[in-house]
Amino acid sequence: MSIFGNMRAIKPVVIAIRQDARKVQINTTWSRLNNDYKIGKKLGNNYLTLTESDLQTVRLMLKKETGVDALNLSLEELEGDRLAVAKKSRNEKLARTKTGDRIVMVASVSGQLQLATGVYTHPVGGSLSVPAEELHGLDTVLLVENQAVMYAVHEYRWPNEVKHLPMLFRGSPQITPAAVTKALSEVKRVICFPDYDPQGWMNTLTAKAHGIVVPSMSAIEEIVSEEWDKPQDYQKQQVAREWLGKVDLPLVQDMLKLELALSQESMAGMELEFLALEPPESFSSSVAQLTSM
Repeated sequence: MSIFGNMRAIKPVVIAIRQDARKVQINTTWSRLNNDYKIGKKLGNNYLTLTESDLQTVRLMLKKETGVDALNLSLEELEGDRLAVAKKSRNEKLARTKTGDRIVMVASVSGQLQLATGVYTHPVGGSLSVPAEELHGLDTVLLVENQAVMYAVHEYRWPNEVKHLPMLFRGSPQITPAAVTKALSEVKRVICFPDYDPQGWMNTLTAKAHGIVVPSMSAIEEIVSEEWDKPQDYQKQQVAREWLGKVDLPLVQDMLKLELALSQESMAGMELEFLALEPPESFSSSVAQLTSM
């Protein structure tokens, strides 16, 4: 039975995704997402707390089932004539533009960034907050999943293929994913550096990235032997695991077989490798079919 079968089910999910909400009131939709897919954690009887990973998973589920991408479709477009009613309710606040809707976080290993309006510099251990349009026209950027990495890019052993690239943080409550989507809309190529887990891989493939940065086999072995891995995260990512089960990439299938979930933070100082994701047309078509189903 469809989770997103009507506007009443879709609207609260779209609002939560666009606001990057970390707490939502439980309704029928959120109850089903929690019970059936382990999305969110109950806070008392009336609320769920959500992680960034939860919101990304729900966004992809919504897109797969309905074709609606919550970050690229406004509530006004979704509601049509209901806009007048919305303006008379508390939902009026949803139309107000927040600072985070237009600002993104960027950094680089060298501390120097060539952006749309010039060259800018940040100190070691720092970053820059810039308008999303500053990335427009860039050839390639490295999309980083976790904010902690942005303040420690000098502590990572970046592959030669990416260490010169501008690094863009994927988003947080203060820096919304909508702003990141806007920034990437005019970038030719995206390379992802995610957590090495099912959710990270699904995010990368659905973003149609041209490449991914992953830990080397020796780094994986060391992280696991030191017990820095996160098997509990692997178990939580049911939707991503099922989605990746249909992806014909040996590295992905090895990760699923070994039940790996490694955070970006655990990879600091470890050997990293670049993997190009410019597969044959048959693979591109299969990913497109998975995201549109």
